[in-house]
Amino acid sequence: MPRKHSPVMAKLSGFLALGARFLVSLAAPPLCRHCGASLLGRQNPYLCADCLKDIVWIGDGACRRCGYPAGAHAKLGNNCNHCRNMELPLTAAAATARYTHSARNLVTALKFRGETELAKPLAGLMAERFRSSGLPRADLILPVPLHPSRRRQRGFDQAAMLASRLSGATGIEARTGLLRKIRHTRPQSSLDRESRFGNVRDAYKAESSLSGLKILLIDDVMTTGATMGECAKACRKAGAARVYALVFAR
Repeated sequence: MPRKHSPVMAKLSGFLALGARFLVSLAAPPLCRHCGASLLGRQNPYLCADCLKDIVWIGDGACRRCGYPAGAHAKLGNNCNHCRNMELPLTAAAATARYTHSARNLVTALKFRGETELAKPLAGLMAERFRSSGLPRADLILPVPLHPSRRRQRGFDQAAMLASRLSGATGIEARTGLLRKIRHTRPQSSLDRESRFGNVRDAYKAESSLSGLKILLIDDVMTTGATMGECAKACRKAGAARVYALVFAR
């Protein structure tokens, strides 16, 4: 017959396992999310110095409407070639970094590898970009929402985590539930540019309590702008006065 363990022994085994995991975490140094180099003793907790330099930061010259790095000619009110013919009901948008190399790996680590501790430093970088971008101060921060089934599958909502931490850095209230995804869609990353717009069309709904408010939409990545555009459209339909967007990578 299988040997039975007493409740005391079971609890003791649990404590021992927890202690073993703690000792392993002390012995194993933190690693760079991009190249795997040791970060032991380094000030930056997520990228080594070389990979941090690899990030292409987006500053002046980005399109004010869609946040795309459009060059020095981009001015307020002028659409870039990327969004000139696009239905994008955003008042303005800003992004922190180009979606390449190290920045892509940071997003992947947060979203798909569950390294949720990255939400805080990424939101900190987004807060810096928000302050330097010239985006007006909003009344409310809303994360681009996941469908409930995707949220259950992933176990967390990375955009909501970024929004919460950005709220702490900016003092602007963040709310979830006021913008919802009401239709399950295919992952945007699996589709070509044109298919992405149809995939998310009318997939979001905002509450009427947004009426008259200036909204700042938050997400980790904005590529074609299809998802952000649909979220902005839903907010506008609910009566939002202005809709801005801020993302980590573009």
